[in-house]
Amino acid sequence: MRATTSPSRNRARGYRAERQLVNYLRQRGWAAWRIPTSASSSEPLPDVLAVRASELVAFEVKYRGQKRGSAVVHVDEGQVEKLSRFLEPFALYNRHAVVALRVGRKWIFKPVSGGKVKVSGKEENGWVP
Repeated sequence: MRATTSPSRNRARGYRAERQLVNYLRQRGWAAWRIPTSASSSEPLPDVLAVRASELVAFEVKYRGQKRGSAVVHVDEGQVEKLSRFLEPFALYNRHAVVALRVGRKWIFKPVSGGKVKVSGKEENGWVP
């Protein structure tokens, strides 16, 4: 039987991945912030926001501890829509909605635009910081 992980432990891992992404982006010249929100928030806020020059990126951050090849996450349409809605008012920027998947010590970045999204640890990066 497979052991289950408590919701509070999963949240802690998610928060840690968000902080790691902020540090990763800052090391590459981005201004980046983790936006702490509750999952039930009615506001369309991303997990992490990053800005560099005219680029603005809203991230939905996911974490999987498995080996790179076996990690898969599904991001529902509502989460993807949340990123798009957040970016709408920032028309002066080149805007990007991206799912960031942390697998072990590696990041996989997948740009999204709508609908349900599947991100696998086997994928190549579709966005580069």
